[in-house]
Amino acid sequence: MKIKLSVFFLLLLFSAKAQFVDLGQDPAGLRWKQIKTEDFQIIYPDYFEENAQKIANIYAALYRHSNSLAHKPVKISMVIHASGGIANGNVAWAPRKTDLYTMPPQEPSDTWLEHLCVHEFRHVVQIDKVNQGLTKLLYYIFGEEITIAVTGLYLPLWFLEGDAVTFETAVGHIGRGRSPEFLNEMKAQIVEKGIYTYYKATLGSDKDFVPNRYNMGYFMVGNARVNYGNEIWTDALNRIGRRPFSLAPFARSLRKTLAQKRDSLWRDSTFRSLFINADSVKKANTYRDAKRTLYRDNFTELQRIWQKEVIHDSSKFDTVSTHNRTYTHYLYPIRLQDGRLIAYKKGLRETGAFVSIGSDKDKLLTRTGVMDDNRYAINDDRIVWTEYRPDIRWEHGGRNTLVSYDLHRHKYRYHKSRHNRFSPFSVGENWGVVEVNDNNRASLVILDPEMKKELQRIKASKDELFIHPHYDGKKITTVVQGRQGIHLESIDLHSGAREKITAPVWYELDNPVVQDSLLLFRASFNANNSFYARNSRTGHIDNVLNAPYGVRFPSLYTDSLYFSFYTSDGYKPGRIALKDLKNIPLDKEHFRLADSLVRRENWKMSWDNDSIYPTRKYRKLTHLFNFHSWGPLYIDPSRQEITAGIVAYSQNKLSTLSLSAGYILDSDYDHGAWMLNASYKGIWPVFSVDIRSGRYDYYTFNTKAENLHTGTKDTLYLKNRSNYTQGEFTVQLPFNISRKNYNRYITPYARYKIEAIHNNKVRETYLLTKKGDMGYILPVNPSDFRFSTPSNYYQMLEYGLLLGSQTRMTPQEINPRWGQSIQIGYAHTPWKKLDLGHEWWVSGTFYFPGFAVNNSISLYGGYQERPDNRAYGKKILQPRGIHFYGSELTTLRTNYKLPLLFPDQHITSLFYIKRLDGGLFFDMGHEKFRRAEKNYYSYGAELTAGFHFLRLPFPLTMGIRTGYETQTKSMFAEFLFNISFSI
Repeated sequence: MKIKLSVFFLLLLFSAKAQFVDLGQDPAGLRWKQIKTEDFQIIYPDYFEENAQKIANIYAALYRHSNSLAHKPVKISMVIHASGGIANGNVAWAPRKTDLYTMPPQEPSDTWLEHLCVHEFRHVVQIDKVNQGLTKLLYYIFGEEITIAVTGLYLPLWFLEGDAVTFETAVGHIGRGRSPEFLNEMKAQIVEKGIYTYYKATLGSDKDFVPNRYNMGYFMVGNARVNYGNEIWTDALNRIGRRPFSLAPFARSLRKTLAQKRDSLWRDSTFRSLFINADSVKKANTYRDAKRTLYRDNFTELQRIWQKEVIHDSSKFDTVSTHNRTYTHYLYPIRLQDGRLIAYKKGLRETGAFVSIGSDKDKLLTRTGVMDDNRYAINDDRIVWTEYRPDIRWEHGGRNTLVSYDLHRHKYRYHKSRHNRFSPFSVGENWGVVEVNDNNRASLVILDPEMKKELQRIKASKDELFIHPHYDGKKITTVVQGRQGIHLESIDLHSGAREKITAPVWYELDNPVVQDSLLLFRASFNANNSFYARNSRTGHIDNVLNAPYGVRFPSLYTDSLYFSFYTSDGYKPGRIALKDLKNIPLDKEHFRLADSLVRRENWKMSWDNDSIYPTRKYRKLTHLFNFHSWGPLYIDPSRQEITAGIVAYSQNKLSTLSLSAGYILDSDYDHGAWMLNASYKGIWPVFSVDIRSGRYDYYTFNTKAENLHTGTKDTLYLKNRSNYTQGEFTVQLPFNISRKNYNRYITPYARYKIEAIHNNKVRETYLLTKKGDMGYILPVNPSDFRFSTPSNYYQMLEYGLLLGSQTRMTPQEINPRWGQSIQIGYAHTPWKKLDLGHEWWVSGTFYFPGFAVNNSISLYGGYQERPDNRAYGKKILQPRGIHFYGSELTTLRTNYKLPLLFPDQHITSLFYIKRLDGGLFFDMGHEKFRRAEKNYYSYGAELTAGFHFLRLPFPLTMGIRTGYETQTKSMFAEFLFNISFSI
C-alpha cells in the first residue's frame, strides 16, 4: 500500500505539472463571448459566433445521446482557440475544461468541428465516469485534481485515446477508424514485424517505429468491444472510480470479464478457423495481467485476418532504392526536368527535410519547420510549401505560412499572410494556395510569382473546405469537403465557375493530379489507400494501382507516375509507367471493425439541428479566478515536491492566471508558513509572484541594554518570536523567434527579492552575569531594560537575459544536433539599509554533432563574480565532483554522449528499459579568493538508462556518474535521476 500511495501522489504531482505548464494563451486583444446551457459552457472569440452556435448544437446532441459508456457527464467548459494555426483538442480536469483548436486541417474526413468535438467529448465522458464512488468522495477532499490523478494512475493512454477514436468512428461518417492511413501503420507492423510485446506497444521505442496510442488503442478498445460487448469497458471504469486504492482495478475488471466470456470467444467456430491450433494459441496468449492477455488475443486475431488481406492487395511497380537503417518516410516524390528525384524525408533520424534521392545516399537540400500535411509544389527551381510559424508571443496565435526554397540560390524565405495557408500549387508562373481565415471560411487564392500580391480569389461555400488543389493549365481540380460528403470538382480559373466531377461520398479522397485526359487521385473506396482514375469521356472511375499497405502522394512526369507506398519501415518511393496502370472496376468496400462499432454505439442523433443559443459577453476580469482543487497537500511542480498543508489552486479557463495559496509545512519554518504562488500571462509581460511568510523563533545573544534601575549597560540574552517573509516578484518579456527547424527564444527579465524578519516580540529575557570565572543566565523582567529589536531585511534586484536556439530533436537524439543557450545576469542590493554588493554572471551551453549518428558534443562555460560576503548563491554550474567557494568562479564543462543500446526490454512489470546511453566528460574550474586562486579538474564517465516504471507513461532517466577530481585528489560517484512530464 505504501508503494501504491507513493505512486498515487506522484500522479498528483503529474497532474499539478499539467496545470501549471499550461497550453498557452490567446492574443490579449481578443474579445470573448459565451454560450451557457445546463450541460455546457462555450467560451469563444466574438468573431466566431456562427461556428460557436454549430459547436453548441453538436454538444447538445452529444449530451442527449445514450453513449456506449452509459454515462452522461457533468457540465464542462469549452474554450475555442480560433486565432491560431493548430488543429487539435485537449481535455483537462484541473481545471475542468476542453480546449478546441478549430483551424481545419487538409485531411479528407468528417467536417473538422464535428470530428473535433466528438473526439474530445468522449474524453469528458471517460474522466467523469471515473469520478464516482470513493473517487467522488475524495473529490470533496482534494478537488478536481484527484479525478485526473486516479484516471492517470489506472487508465492506460491507449484506452483513453483508443476509446475516443472508436467513438468518433461510430458517430461520424468517416473518423480515423475508416482512414487507411491510420489503420495501415498497425497492420504493416503486425504483418511484417510481428506482434511487439505489450510493454513496447504501450510505452514505445526509440529504436523502432511503434504505432501510437491512438492506433493501438483503437484496435484494442474496438475489437474488445465487438468480442466482449460494451460492458468490458463500462465495468472497468466503474471499478476504478469505486476502488481507487485497490490493486490494479482496471486489470482486475478485465480479468473478470475475460474469465466470464473468453472461453466462449475461443470456442466460436469462425474465430477458431483463423488458427491452425487455436488451443495452443490461446494458451500462449494467456498472462496473469489481463491487459496483456487481451492485447495478444486481439492482435493474433487481427494478424491472421490481415495476413490474408495483404495477399490480394498488390500491383507490380518499380521501387526507387533508398538507404536507411531506421523507419523513414519519403513523401511526395517529384521528378525534375534535370533528372533529380525530390522527396520530403522524415523519420526516427530526421525531423523533416527536402532531399534529392541518390543511388548511394540522399543529398540534403534543406530542413524545414513543422509542416501540416507535408504537401509541396515545385516550379521554376523553387520548392514551395507551408509550415507552422509560431507567434512571437502568443502560443495560440501562430500561422501556417508559405515558405519557399530556391534550389539554385539556396535561399529559404517566408511569405507572410494574415490567414492560414495550405497546399500550394503552381498556376503557370503564379502560385495558388488554400487559405482559411479565423472563421474557418476557405478560399482558393492565386498569387503573383513572388507570392506577395493577390491576383484572384475563389471563395468556398459555407461549410466547405478545399483540399489539395491541382492546376493542369486550364482548370483547377480540387477535393471539396462539405456537409454532404467529399467530392472532386473542377473550377474554371477565369470565370470561377465550379463543376462537380464526382458525387459526394463518405470516403477519403485527396491529391488529384491531371495530365491531358488523365485524372488520378487517392481514395479509400477499397478500405485501403489506392489510386483511382476517372475516364474523362465516360465518367467511369477505375482502380489503377494498389499496394498491401496503401499508396499515396502521386505526381505525374511525362509517361510515368511517381508515388509513395507504405511499409513497416515507412513510406518508400515508387514508380510505374502510365501504360502499366490497371483498370479494375470500382468496388466500394466496408470497414469491418468500424461498421461493427456503429452498431454497438447505436447513434441516432443528427448534426443538422440549427438551434440558436443565447450569448453574452465573457469578461476576462470577472473570470480571473477559478478555484478547482484544494486539500491537505501542497504540490509544487517546479520543485517536484509534495508538502502537507491546506492549499487551494486556481487556474482560469483562459489560462491567464494560475494561483495556489494556503498554509504549508516548510523546512524554512518551524511552525509552517502562509504561501502564495501566482503567475499572470494575460498581456505581453509575464508577471509572477512567490511569497512565503510564517512564524520564526530565534535567539539574540549579547544584546546591550540600559538597566532602567541602575543606569548601567547590561548584556541580555533574548528569545524572540517574529515573522519571516520571503518574496520574489518577476517580470519577463518572452519572445518566440523560432524559424525553420530551430526553436529560438529571447527572454529578458527583472526580479525583485526580499527577505525580512519583522514583527519582533521578545518572549523571554535573560541577564548575562559573571561572578569570578563562572557565568550565569538569570531570567529578568524585560520592562526593566531599554533595548530595541528592529526588523531586519534585505532587498535585491536582479536583471537577466535568456537566449536560446536549438534544432528540433529526433526520437533517437540525446541532445540537439546544433544548439546554443546563453544566460546573462546582474544582481545588486541598491538600498542603503543593507548593501551586500553586487554580482554578475554569464553562462552558455553549446551543442554540436558528434562523430557518428546521434552522438553529441556539448560545451558549457560559465563565469560569475560575487562579493566575499557570500550573500549571493552560485549562478553557474560547477565542475562535476567539485565545490566552489570563491568570489570569482569560472567553469568549463565538456561532454561527449552517445547511445549505446536500445534494448526495449522489460523486467517483470516494474521496469521497461528503452535505451542505454554513455558519456565521457572533462571539466575545468577556476576560483579566486581575495588572496589566492586555484584551478581544479575532473574527468570521468556516465552511464544512464531511459526507462518507464510501473508502466506509467512519463519516462524516467537514472544512472551513475563516476570520475576523479583534483580538489581533494579522490574518486567520486554521483547518482543521476530525471523525470520527464512530456508523454
